[in-house]
Parts: sequence; structure tokens; C-alpha cells
Amino acid sequence: MNKTPQSGIFRENSHHMHFLEYRLTSNNCNLIKKAITEAIQNIQPGEVSLVISFGKQAWQLLQPNWTPQTLENFMTLNGEQGHCAPSTQSDLFFWIQGLDMGVVYDQAMQVHKSLKTIAELSLEQQGFDYHKNLDLIGFEDGTANPKTDDLKRSAALIPAGQPGEGGSLVMCQKWVHDMDKWDAVPVHCQEGIVGRTKEQNIELEGDAMPEDSHISRTDLTVDGVPMKIYRRSAPYGTVVEKGLMFLAFACELKRFTTQLDSMYGLTKDRKIDQLINYSKAVSGSYWFAPALEDLNAVLTDLR
Repeated sequence: MNKTPQSGIFRENSHHMHFLEYRLTSNNCNLIKKAITEAIQNIQPGEVSLVISFGKQAWQLLQPNWTPQTLENFMTLNGEQGHCAPSTQSDLFFWIQGLDMGVVYDQAMQVHKSLKTIAELSLEQQGFDYHKNLDLIGFEDGTANPKTDDLKRSAALIPAGQPGEGGSLVMCQKWVHDMDKWDAVPVHCQEGIVGRTKEQNIELEGDAMPEDSHISRTDLTVDGVPMKIYRRSAPYGTVVEKGLMFLAFACELKRFTTQLDSMYGLTKDRKIDQLINYSKAVSGSYWFAPALEDLNAVLTDLR
């Protein structure tokens, strides 16, 4: 039987998102499961969707019998030229999205009210759709995503026959943009840094594509296998701080680690992704979003 992925992973029509990460303060499995069950009950599928993911230690606490083969904690990367991707690994991650900001916020409040007895909030960020999928730097986000539903599922979901099949490995990072520095860069130079034209969103080709552009450092193939991931990122911002909540789903952790190593110069050529000179990662976590059957089995198995 094919297992059912959490539907929110593939919902692409939302305008508002809420990111919540928690660190467990209790090791009582029954209390944790009851709190999570309460947090996700009474969801209105047409109005809001919620994806719940687990850090490695939290998953093994609640489900000691198996773990996805490649699931690990996010470890800090110290890259070239002083760049760093910090680890802020926690235990539980709730990603809420919907069309109405008020409904999304109500669901976030329900999650927090239910979890605060067994966990402490370690990260909270609201996100939004900015002018139909633009990042705040003015370029379209997610253009490298697989183009069909089948290809998206192939990139995002753990294959049948593996532990965690139908679920997904998840990476979430909060990036803070230096918009003053970015806005001072001429558009044609911005295009070289990203690897796409800004207005037409056309990928640069041949000699026009720098080896240290964002696309060059992240569109990778390893041993003949394209390292495709399914991006679901969301811009966030106030008048003071602006950035991107990078969120992506993959069938194996290697799809994330190869991209990060390439971005931070942890490769033979030691080149960095030039975009990280204008945007800084301030958080980093890996997660497992189990298939619905596995999630339900964990939450109903009270000891």
C-alpha cells in the first residue's frame, strides 16, 4: 500500500504562512502525543493546512522502532570567507499555511496553546506570498522546482520500501537579507549573482552564467542523479528586517547537504555562492515529515 504524504507539502495556493519550531521540555511520550494531537485537531482543510515534522531525537523518542535512513540533525557549517550556516536544531516543527492570515494565525495559536505544556518555542516567523512568488530581492523563488506533480513527489518523498516511505525529509533555514547592500548592486550584476534575468526570469546560459552564481552552486548532479528538491520558501519582513524562510522537501538528506556544501565553498573548487554575501542564514534544522499513516500510528500508540 502506498502511504499518503501530508497534503500541505504540495499545497501551492497559499498567501500566508506561519513557521513554529519547538524544543521539548518533557520526555513523557503520552503527554507529548496528546499535546500534538490537540494542536492539530479541527483543521479546516479548505482554509488552512498544517505540516508537522520531527527532529531526529524527537522522532526516535516517539517512534523507537524505525527512523528514516538518512535523517540527521543539522550541523553547523563553517564555510569559506567566514560564512557560516548555523544549527538551531529543535524537536518539533509546524508549518501552517492558508489564504486568510487570520485563520492561519488562529491555527498557530492553537498549536502554541497545546504545546506550551511540553515544549518551549525556539523559532517563530510569519511569511507571505510576495507579488506572486517573488523573493524580496526581486527574483522569482522556486523556479528550479520540478515541473510536474509526479516529479515533485519523486523529489520530495521517501521511496516505497524505505523506512519513512511516503514521508519527506525537510530543511528549514531563516535567512536575513542585507537589502541596502543588495539594492546598491546594478541589476545586471544581480542577475549574474542569481543566474537569472530579473524581469523575464530566464536562466543565463553559456559564458553568461558565472560559476559562482546561485544557480550554478545549487543546480547539481551527483553520480548522474540530479539533486532535485521541492522548495516551498516564503519571504518575511518588517520595515527593519527582511528575509526568506527557506523551506524544502527531499527524498534523501544528500540533496540538501550537497547544495549547502557547494554554496559555502566546502568543495574542491572552494567557490562560494555569491548570494550569501547579501543574505545570512541565522537558523538551520533538518526534519522528518511522516506520511499520514505513520503520523497517526505514532500519535495513537499511547504507552
